[in-house]
Amino acid sequence: MNVAMAVEHLDVAYRTPNGLVSVLRDISLTLYHDEILGVVGESGSGKSTLAQTIMRLFKPDVASITGRVVVGEQDLYTVSPRTLREVRWRDVAMVFQSSMNALNPVISIQAHFTDTLLAHLPHLTAKEIEERTRNLLQQVRLSPAIARNYPHELSGGMRQRVVIALALALDPEVLIMDEPTTALDVVVQRSILNEIAAIQRQRRLAVLLISHDFSLVSSLAQRIAVMYAGQLMEITEHGMNSDASVAHHPYTEGLIAAIPQLLGNRVRIDGIPGDPPDLAELGTGCPFYDRCPKRLAMCETTPLPPRSTKTFIRCHAMPDIEEGNHEG
Repeated sequence: MNVAMAVEHLDVAYRTPNGLVSVLRDISLTLYHDEILGVVGESGSGKSTLAQTIMRLFKPDVASITGRVVVGEQDLYTVSPRTLREVRWRDVAMVFQSSMNALNPVISIQAHFTDTLLAHLPHLTAKEIEERTRNLLQQVRLSPAIARNYPHELSGGMRQRVVIALALALDPEVLIMDEPTTALDVVVQRSILNEIAAIQRQRRLAVLLISHDFSLVSSLAQRIAVMYAGQLMEITEHGMNSDASVAHHPYTEGLIAAIPQLLGNRVRIDGIPGDPPDLAELGTGCPFYDRCPKRLAMCETTPLPPRSTKTFIRCHAMPDIEEGNHEG
């Protein structure tokens, strides 16, 4: 499989009045062409920070960042600002979490597409821009007539489809989707997810799909990366519907156990006890130690080994797990 994007040993620390606070620690993952890689975890686990870091959206006075983000053959953290502007949306695009905040409320939908296309393709005529806008809106099952509307005149689901269409405007190879169905009802959510899957297959996109909903990601992604306290705990090819004999990280097992089952016998749902740790006070061991039912004495202080593989489980209590294919 060809690599579309590689994140290598990414560390991010926010600058605060009390000093640097580490929010991402040694993140390494590989996204392949024609693949959906899901990223799941509780709120505050670092999922959105990862997406914004990949897109190089943090200014130096906001965060200290080390590591590499390679899209194609370009390292986004070594290219010039001009090259970065060209790479964004042309090679890697992003669907932001809140569609209403991602759209400018004082300009029409057509103006959003016009600005996006002209920023990269200044030679396009007004007729060509309108034609591209029409095709993109139709691709996400919207009427081209809504191009004359303003964001507040559209429903939440329609706005989200517009944001997805904008992200596809320059035919990128990598698409990052940060909670693309947040605040939408379940019917609209399912419709948008089906459209995402269809577009991904049609364009053979590499998609990084971020969500707190494990069941949602499991229905779409070929692999799932599980984050906790700014660290990757597991990358697996087995989701919530996998065979019971498949081993998962204790945190992943907790997420799966907390998913309500619509079919079958009534069962008690037990959440993960405790709360996520304070990132400003993390120790040297596993960040899940205080909440883990399988913890060992060594887990509290012994650093977890860094790994950069296609699949893995990062856990001292599971030493017999194979690290998977070293393709990353």
